[in-house]
Amino acid sequence: MNKKHRFFYALLRPLVIVFLRCKFGYSFKTVTNLPDNYIVLSNHATDYDPLFVGASFKRQMYFVASEHIARWGFVYKLLKFVFAPIVRYKGTVASSTVMEMLRKLKKGDNVCLFAEGVRTWDGVTNPIHPSTAKLIKSAGCALVTYKIIGGYFTSPMWSSSAKTRKGFIKGFPVKIYTKEELGLMTAKEIHAAITQDLHEDAYLRQENSPTKYRGKNLADGMEALLFVCPKCGGRDSFSSKGNDVACTECGFSFSYNEYGMLENAPVKTLKEAAELQRKTVSLDIRNGVTYKSEKGSLSTVSKHIETLLDSGMVELSADELRCGGTVIPLSEITDMAMHGKQTVVFTAGKSYYELVIEQGSNALKFLLFYNECKNKVKERC
Repeated sequence: MNKKHRFFYALLRPLVIVFLRCKFGYSFKTVTNLPDNYIVLSNHATDYDPLFVGASFKRQMYFVASEHIARWGFVYKLLKFVFAPIVRYKGTVASSTVMEMLRKLKKGDNVCLFAEGVRTWDGVTNPIHPSTAKLIKSAGCALVTYKIIGGYFTSPMWSSSAKTRKGFIKGFPVKIYTKEELGLMTAKEIHAAITQDLHEDAYLRQENSPTKYRGKNLADGMEALLFVCPKCGGRDSFSSKGNDVACTECGFSFSYNEYGMLENAPVKTLKEAAELQRKTVSLDIRNGVTYKSEKGSLSTVSKHIETLLDSGMVELSADELRCGGTVIPLSEITDMAMHGKQTVVFTAGKSYYELVIEQGSNALKFLLFYNECKNKVKERC
């Protein structure tokens, strides 16, 4: 193990714990009786999750992080010097990331991976790709599953980045699997185990044990999640202010309270609202609707350097993605994801692309549209 990284981890961990307790009221369980070599898998709800997980582990480990941090200039250089995060390109098969993880694990280092790959938008753990279980089988080490609860309401994916709330949030190990136990399990059994261990439904937990999450301007940024008005069907017509959200086309409005619930809305939770949107997306695809944004920019990313290709109107149909005058057939896009609230990343052919949607237009709709198209293709196969 790298002595420098161990030194900084030991030095900064106590300070991080103080910060998390003061800012969030975070409570955690220290993981004990750990094997010598392991991989940690955690659910993913906030940008602070590496800190939440690290608080529970006294021993240094390497975290897998989204590629875009490698474009942060001096900040990334500092992060690389102190923590050496393992970079992962979202929206790709991430083979280079897997190889780097395996290299570190084979050397006896420990690694933490947020198994969903992306933060949850609606409070429910995202599906975990079966390849994660194959990685665990290949690693030949132990596995620790770790869960963070309360994270979604503390810092929702859709909220303004500076808007955090204080309420119940806790992190703890779910189970420790020895390498001998994993050796007797199939990849399918491991996938089922980690899916069960990491599953979290924030709204179900809130329903069973209501907890307040206090803060200011609780609804700010919700238009990053919601883009279909349930009353008039308007698109990209929501505007948030304070604790309220309103449709600028028909005037329909609702509020978001300290329990994370919707008031004066057709549904009580954002989980329900998100599900209604997914159904709308599916219906739109069947009806040949094209999703649009008035302005966006399309770039390629290679060796952490962005090269602008085009900008202008963004359009996504069941056949193609268009930005300005650049057209990419949907059939060539092999995977798609997001980092942040306005940036879509994807792989097409041998190129890695980044599509930035202008503020005021919803970017999530493009990912939902692509995923629904991909699911329909699978259904036909």
